[in-house]
Amino acid sequence: MPSAVPEPGHRTRRERRPLGPAGLTAVCGASLFVTSLDSTAVNVALPSLRTELSAGSSQLAWIVDAYTLTLAVLLLLAGSLGDRLGRRTMFRAGLLVFGIGSLGCALAGSADQLIAVRVVQGLGAALLGPNALSTVTTAIQDPVRRARALGFWAAIFGLAAALGPLVGGSLIDALGWRWIFLVNLPVVALVLAASVRVPETRGGTARPLDPAGLALGAVAVFGVTELLIHGAHQGFGGVTTVVCAVLALGGGAAFVAVERRRAHPVLPLALLRRPTFTAATVSAVLVFAILAGFLFVSSVYWQQQRHVSALGTGLALLPATLAIAVVSPLSGRLIPVVGARRLLVGSGLLLALGAGLLALAAGGDAYPPYAAGYLALGLGFGLVNPPITNTAVTGLPAQQAGVASALATTSRQLGNTLGVAVLASVAAGPHLDQRRAWLIALGLGLAVAALNAVAGRRCRTVPATAEPARETERAGVR
Repeated sequence: MPSAVPEPGHRTRRERRPLGPAGLTAVCGASLFVTSLDSTAVNVALPSLRTELSAGSSQLAWIVDAYTLTLAVLLLLAGSLGDRLGRRTMFRAGLLVFGIGSLGCALAGSADQLIAVRVVQGLGAALLGPNALSTVTTAIQDPVRRARALGFWAAIFGLAAALGPLVGGSLIDALGWRWIFLVNLPVVALVLAASVRVPETRGGTARPLDPAGLALGAVAVFGVTELLIHGAHQGFGGVTTVVCAVLALGGGAAFVAVERRRAHPVLPLALLRRPTFTAATVSAVLVFAILAGFLFVSSVYWQQQRHVSALGTGLALLPATLAIAVVSPLSGRLIPVVGARRLLVGSGLLLALGAGLLALAAGGDAYPPYAAGYLALGLGFGLVNPPITNTAVTGLPAQQAGVASALATTSRQLGNTLGVAVLASVAAGPHLDQRRAWLIALGLGLAVAALNAVAGRRCRTVPATAEPARETERAGVR
């Protein structure tokens, strides 16, 4: 009787025809594109969600943050699961979960339901990101083709940032806000069908999991986020404030205590003593806080106060989104020329300049001052991603460099979460006070510039080693 298990060396019909480098990059890159597009398009839908789902200001903030917080917490875990169980397996699981979450978002009948299924979407995105990138970089052996694939990968984020508000605005105006989630389904179906030809890969020595550290870190970040959102909208008195403060402080203290005893902690505390790593991770939090707050506040401003359509809002933000799309692929090439730390200083100054221009423009009706501010913000955002990763791993041995790059990626998502909690909350009210948000963003930009100006020696391109590359791929660095 023939065996049902393939003999060694045997390949199924599908496995005999794996995707080539271009096809593999396109399939895996499509998953990054749809998850990035979704996160930016949702911001344009916020005024519609306020009207149709009777969502309050704090609920609007959580509609955005439920996704980014889940993504931040689970990125490292998802990469480790891919190393153990197979990256294609986790990639396909992520597609299914993200598709289910997208359908749930489209069918949500209340703001609370939408927040819940946004968590499901975030889980799917966490499974997709690190495993898609690590599949590309391990399956493509030719260095030239791999470099091209990674360059294309870096460009996807900028393209999604540019198209997100425009695509989202067009769908909302023409078909309604539910279509910004429904449009994900055909993309997920196509990528899932093509993924049967994606080769399965696993990590050689997977880093041990630290579920206790991840859970306590999640509790602490949730407590901080809810404390900021609740306090800004309903005041800092009452039982909710006390509970959130206990979660934030207790979870943070327990996290530090547990991590000190772990042989393989999710956050090696010794890394915090390195100025370059600390500068990179803090910069990631601050810069992406500005980015998330910018998208949230600007989308609400143009539609709620200026009564511009969703598509018109996407067009209004075009100076920023186009600048991100153009500059993002070029940033990495500038590192050997001027140094990563100088790029981060420049990025912080551009972000501060953009926020300052928007603070001056707030309250006026003329568009050119807003366009100038958006352009400066876009240039600052476009510069920042490769230097953050480069600065985080500079001077570290291979194993620590991998962990550092993964944590830098997680810091980006934490910044997204806290940016909405802080900037959107301080601008909240019956009459959006965006000037306060831009002044805080100005301070954050100056903090990024100052932090990197004093943080150690100038960083040059870090020599590539196998382990940092694997960990960077696992983290889904963009």
